[in-house]
Amino acid sequence: MDPTLSPGEAVVAYLRARAPGLPAAPFDPRAVTARARRALRRRNRLRNSAVSVAGAGLAYLMLALAGPLPVPGVGPVSLPGSNTLRAVIADFVPGAPPGPRRWPSDVDRLEKEVLPVIEELRVFYYVPESDTCRILEYSRGQFGDPGCSDLMALDPEARADFDRVTAAVKRSGVAVERIFRNGGICVQVPDSSWQYNYQYVYKPGPDMPPETRWPGEQWTHIRGDWWFHRAHDD
Repeated sequence: MDPTLSPGEAVVAYLRARAPGLPAAPFDPRAVTARARRALRRRNRLRNSAVSVAGAGLAYLMLALAGPLPVPGVGPVSLPGSNTLRAVIADFVPGAPPGPRRWPSDVDRLEKEVLPVIEELRVFYYVPESDTCRILEYSRGQFGDPGCSDLMALDPEARADFDRVTAAVKRSGVAVERIFRNGGICVQVPDSSWQYNYQYVYKPGPDMPPETRWPGEQWTHIRGDWWFHRAHDD
């Protein structure tokens, strides 16, 4: 074997010597190595780009679902498209509050079935937690089941009025956690959040959102005197 040849050239010469007629082809090991290194760098760039895009997408998704975030000197800031994304997610995630697509139909049913009873009885606070822990505070007084409140026990009339509110809520088909008054008639809906409460609010008056008191608090107008309110969990 020719000692002046490089290892790669020597292998090629050896194979040609034992394969007459093999077409000659230039072989440059340095060029092959350089091409391999360039291909490896391209793959690394593509992999890093994919990781960066995926990371940015995940960060956007998490921030969008978190909702408006307080920014010092600016106030709550929402990412573009975050409301639409949360509305889509709300329709599929168990325990999530109702999304904007459900709001109009929910308030239509609340206005038809629940609001008239609440206003007629002048209900201030209603909690349908269970059959053994009912609370009704209204024009006749403050009533509750013994063992879960220190209120007066429900008398027959209070029990009948409680049942009227409960029947109205069931007819509406809206899941209700409690009803109370706080500048309007608030219908709180169940959710699995530890940070916020969500409620439909019937608030007659100017078509302007009430003033917010906490970072992350949000009022969204639905129609007429109805709003959707996100408040901090009490």
